This record gives sequence, C-alpha cells and structure tokens, in this order.
Amino acid sequence: MKPLWQTSLKIRAFDVDENNRLRVSTVFNYFQDAASNHAEGLKVGYSNLYQKGYFWVLYWAKFDFIDYPKVMDEIKIQTWGKMQYKLYSMRDFLLMDKNENILCKATTAWLFLDSKSLRPKIMPQLFPDVIFLEDKSAIDDLPTKIQHIPSTEKVFSKEIKYSDIDLNKHANNAKYVELLNDCFDQDFHIAHQIKTLTTSFLSEAKFGDMIQVSKGIQNNIHFIEAKNLNTNKNVFQALVEWGNLN
Repeated sequence: MKPLWQTSLKIRAFDVDENNRLRVSTVFNYFQDAASNHAEGLKVGYSNLYQKGYFWVLYWAKFDFIDYPKVMDEIKIQTWGKMQYKLYSMRDFLLMDKNENILCKATTAWLFLDSKSLRPKIMPQLFPDVIFLEDKSAIDDLPTKIQHIPSTEKVFSKEIKYSDIDLNKHANNAKYVELLNDCFDQDFHIAHQIKTLTTSFLSEAKFGDMIQVSKGIQNNIHFIEAKNLNTNKNVFQALVEWGNLN
C-alpha cells in the first residue's frame, strides 16, 4: 500500500444542508472513512489491530474550509500519515474538486491505544514498516489543548441514543460536530459557514449518557463544549471561526 491514499466520490443529496453545502459532519465521516481504508491497506486498520489488541482514537483535529462542494459535485479525497509527534500519529487530508482545487484541508492527531490497559503506544515502534510523508503537509499546526473561555452558556442537553453509537460502542466523532451545529439557529446557518474548526475529543459517551452542550464567544471565535453528565467529564471541545455565506 502506498503512503498516500486517494478516492473519488460524488456528493449525494443527503450529504448537504439546506444551503446545498456539504455538511461538516459529512466531511468528518468522509475523512474518517478514508483514514480507515488507508490504515487497512497499511495493515494497521481495524481488522488487523482488533486481533492484536490495539485500536485508534482520534484526539484532535483542525480543518480549514476554503469552499463547500454541492450536491452531485465530483470530489477527490487524499490522506497520508505525516509523522509521529510525541504520542500522536499525525494524519493529514485534502478534499478537492474534480480539477484538484482544494476545498478543505485538515490535520489530525490520533492515539494508538492498547485495548487492555488503554495506555497509548508509539505506533511506529510496533509497526516500523508504515511510511510517513514528512515533507507533505496540509496544515502545519500541531495538537494543543483548547483553552476554556471564562463565560459560556448552556445551550441544550441530549441523551445519547442508538443512532449515535458506532463500531466502538460509543458516540461517533461526527455526532459531536452535529451537536456543534445545533448550537446555532437556522437563520445563523443560512447566513454563515464554518471557516476554521479545531476540535478535541477528550473522553467517550455511551448509550444512555446525558450530554450537556455549552457555548461562548471570545475575539469572534466560538467555543463549544460538550460534557458527559454521567461521568462529569468533558467529551468534546471546539473552536469555530465562521465566515459569511457567499
């Protein structure tokens, strides 16, 4: 398997919002699927790791949105492992139109965990044949802690339901992006689109857990936080910069 993986897709009607923009949560799912497919080819995907007692967890991600594709648009997605940074395996992504104009770029930090101890391992030490493309970078930022802002307000609470749960038996990462979008009303979404998004996935939420979502704003950047009321732990934090919808 080559160190860079690419696929082509056509945007489906249920992948876009009422403004005919590709949903940000769908971009998350596209990228997670691309990462999973590439990892399978590199022999560090679910089917191999499950037997060996390891699994991947997305810890942090940053997205820059340049433009949003529309329904029936043809797109290309590229992904590659970039480097090992401390405990994190860095993986980057590009979403492009059919002419390879960049529409979205992202960098992500993944933890490689032992399924018994739940302690992080250094993936290249266990799988030294995996090749990183250290000279290719979509975004140069590295994972940092998202700082809580002083003033936030509770927006809503949600119980984790069956449709939120993924293969790992907890709420899928993309579901938290949907919660983020639900912090803003319809009129706001009609007038705005996400320009940059930075997220941290801090703990898990399981079926039946109650999640409390709060938001605040500082220097024109929105801070979003989701807290698991059953465990009293933050599960998700995000910083969002919005742009006016063209």
